[in-house]
Formats: sequence, C-alpha cells, structure tokens
Amino acid sequence: MSPLALALVVTGAVLHATWNLSAKRASDGDSVAFVWLMSVVSMGLALPFGLVSWAVDPPSMGLSAWIAVVASGVVHGVYFLLLQLGYRHGDLSVVYPVARGTGPLFAVAAAVLLFGERPGVAGSVGIGAVLVGIVLVSGLVSAPGSRKRSAGVGWGTLTGLWIATYTVIDAWAVTSLGLSPLVFFLLSLVLTAVVMAPFALREPACLGAEWRQSRRQIVTVGILSPVAFTLVLFALRLAPLAYVAPLREVSMMVGVFYGAWVLRERVTATRLAGVLCMIAGVVAFTLA
Repeated sequence: MSPLALALVVTGAVLHATWNLSAKRASDGDSVAFVWLMSVVSMGLALPFGLVSWAVDPPSMGLSAWIAVVASGVVHGVYFLLLQLGYRHGDLSVVYPVARGTGPLFAVAAAVLLFGERPGVAGSVGIGAVLVGIVLVSGLVSAPGSRKRSAGVGWGTLTGLWIATYTVIDAWAVTSLGLSPLVFFLLSLVLTAVVMAPFALREPACLGAEWRQSRRQIVTVGILSPVAFTLVLFALRLAPLAYVAPLREVSMMVGVFYGAWVLRERVTATRLAGVLCMIAGVVAFTLA
C-alpha cells in the first residue's frame, strides 16, 4: 500500500470516529431534527461534486437505479436515527464498535443467504471472532446485568443490521448498475432529506431549538461523514480492497479512545479485548 493510500484510509477512519463522537454529544436532542439538519449540510457539501460528476459522465438512470437510490436514502435515514438512539441509551465505546463489527457480519450473512456464497475458513473465523467480541463487549462475562451496556449492544447490533443493508444496496448500485459513486451518494442524500422533511418540518420550533443547541455537532457530522466516505473512495483507487477494508477498522479503536478519554466512559480490559476481537473478525472477512 502506498503512503498516500495509507494516509487516506487512516484519516478517513479518524474522521469517521470523530463524527460519531459529535453525534454522541448531540444524542440527547431531537434525533429526527438532528439527522435532517445533518443531511441538509451533507447534501450542500456534496452537491457541486455530484453535479460535476453528472455533467462529466451522465448516468443511465433506469428504474433499477432509482429503486437503488430510494432504498439507499431511506435506509441511510433509518441508520442515522438508530445511531442517535443508540448513543442516547449506550456508551460510544460500546455502540460504535458493535455497529462497526456487526455490519460486516450481517453483510456476510446476506451474501450466504441471498447469493449462495460460502465464507470459507477465514470467513468462519471472522464470524466467530465478531461473535466473541460482542459477548465480551456486552459484559455478559465481566459485568452481567448491566442495563446500559446491554442497551448499547442491542442498539449497536440493530444499527449494524442497517449498515449491512445499505452496504448491499450501495454495492449493487455502484457495481452491478454502474452508477457513479458521487452521483449515487448525492441522490441518496437528497432522498434522505426529502423523506425526513415532513417529520422534521412539522415542528419548526423543535428544529430551531436543535440547531441552536447542537449546530456545531450538526455541521461536524454533516461535513465529516461525506468527507470520510470520499477519502475511502479515493483510497480504493490506489490500493486493493483487501488492504483498505481492514485498515478502516482502526476507527473502532479511535472510537473507544474517544469514549474513554474524551467522554470519560469506563472501558475495561474485557471491553477492549472484545473490540480487538471484532477488529480481527472484520479483517478475516476481507481475507475470506
């Protein structure tokens, strides 16, 4: 892997964990208002790049393409809402790594069930490692009965399911349908904002209050989320997916660091071991 590709992936991983830290800090507010405002910021940032990409290489927008766009927009909206609810009820150092770890796990399960793929030895090891990691992070071994940690694992797992869902949809759109990633990303953001608009705009007072209370976090998430995504896209042009995908999981450790040292969450050795197991599992998935 070239130094530039390495820098892009690591920077993207840090930015991904950083916007999740901001989302956690805003999780006590109105989740619908937060996600809609964040989507509008992201849409404004992505708009010029998406339009230029459309002008340079106009996409063929058939029925399948629009189905993919609508599905991706709706699923991404639900994903962000679940993430905010997870952060409201659980620690960043639990919800974030569990969501990041179970996303690939569910994606592998979808590949097996829908496409008849078989994970092989490395994939099976990866599944086992992620499951062990979830058990360790959940506290079933070290702190049984912890409601907050159990809630974090539950919300993180549910969020991971939606990560896997949009991963499958997005992969279908940019590979099978051949859509430009930037155009598809922009249209997905537009759909997310449009679908959530009726719910966010029905209470303008709540929308205004959320902006005044969390505008720094809204702007941070709205900017860093698409930037982190774009950095990974550029890295994939410079290095194989087998190198890029595992390295992205550095973000799990950054998220745990933020939880422990920025938010003062209690990160035990068992929880840290669970995160390391999930990272090893995701790496194994990429080698399968």
